Amino acid sequence: MYWLFKLRLIPFLPVLYLEAARIRSKGVKLPARSENVIFGIGPARILVLGESTAAGVGASTFEKTLAGHLSGLFGNDFTIENYGRNGLRVREAYPLLKNLRTENPKKISGVILFLGANDCFRVTQPTAFKRELKHLINQIESESHPEWIYLADIPPVHLFPAFSEKMRDFLKIQRQFLQNEMIELARENAKIVFDPLSVEISPGFFSEDQIHPSDLGYQKIAAFAIQGLKKRNLF
Repeated sequence: MYWLFKLRLIPFLPVLYLEAARIRSKGVKLPARSENVIFGIGPARILVLGESTAAGVGASTFEKTLAGHLSGLFGNDFTIENYGRNGLRVREAYPLLKNLRTENPKKISGVILFLGANDCFRVTQPTAFKRELKHLINQIESESHPEWIYLADIPPVHLFPAFSEKMRDFLKIQRQFLQNEMIELARENAKIVFDPLSVEISPGFFSEDQIHPSDLGYQKIAAFAIQGLKKRNLF
């Protein structure tokens, strides 16, 4: 039960808040490489929207970001329009899209959403997370009519080397609660593709800040997403 998890969390909140503040103040600050970028000029259009992974934090160049890797994997027939913001929560995703998108195509091939890590950090209620995610998807569907929606799994926040063991323990549980809502949402909407993230987390997976993916990490995440689409004959 989620309320039991929150009850367990309360005594540790001061320590966890202090740890988070220390990481923010003293941790390595890496730039966002792909907050608002377009790759390719192909007729088929893919919308990528999300948090720091979509923003390319941790990548060495914008070509090595998630959007850059996805563009290479989709090929010349596709245009990738990518919008990301470090620290973004699900409820903030649609306003970001409306703010950054200069045109609103009435038809796109697909949507790829990378969200959830910041809803783990902010301990978003699972029911609110699902409601906000469903609302976001409904808004995109009503405007752009995608053929499919790839809902990426939440980044492995419980494995981030920058965090203490206690922080990782709580994040693992919070992530599982939010994951369950993603799985349920995918069951309710036939257009949604969701696969639990299954990639090798090697030492080189993380960037210098030990939180965000490196070039290698982004390459693996992009390849995993494409694999999920291919096995369903969506690409």
